Amino acid sequence: MKKDKRLSRCTALQILYSSEMSENLPADSFEFICKQFSDEEYSSRVKDYSLLLTHHTLKNISYLDELICKKSKNWEIGRIAIIDSIILRMAIAEMLFIEDTPLKVSIAEAIEIAKIFSTKDSGRFVNGILDAIYQDIVTKKLEVN
Repeated sequence: MKKDKRLSRCTALQILYSSEMSENLPADSFEFICKQFSDEEYSSRVKDYSLLLTHHTLKNISYLDELICKKSKNWEIGRIAIIDSIILRMAIAEMLFIEDTPLKVSIAEAIEIAKIFSTKDSGRFVNGILDAIYQDIVTKKLEVN
């Protein structure tokens, strides 16, 4: 299950990155990615969670960017590396809109994915932003839907 969720998050990252960098529709990117793997690797659970995470991220992108900017010392989202901003958006969307994942798991996964796909300092940056969001959630300054 843990491996499936990581693969789902990495797939969502690829879909969102493709959408951000090109005019690809998320569904087209998803279809392309799925064709690259066998059905054993890409179970329906992986596909479903990838699409769920992509959906919540894209649906709430303005709100997510606002939260990121507030926690990143008022940096504009454009000053943050694209991969880092997508990882942050996904993790916050998972924390706020997907009930079955513990908050700390979303944070830990985002940090690990940042270490894999971004710079050596990205893990610490992602951790700092997500920890601040986590603190707002547990102190009820930010509501989980």
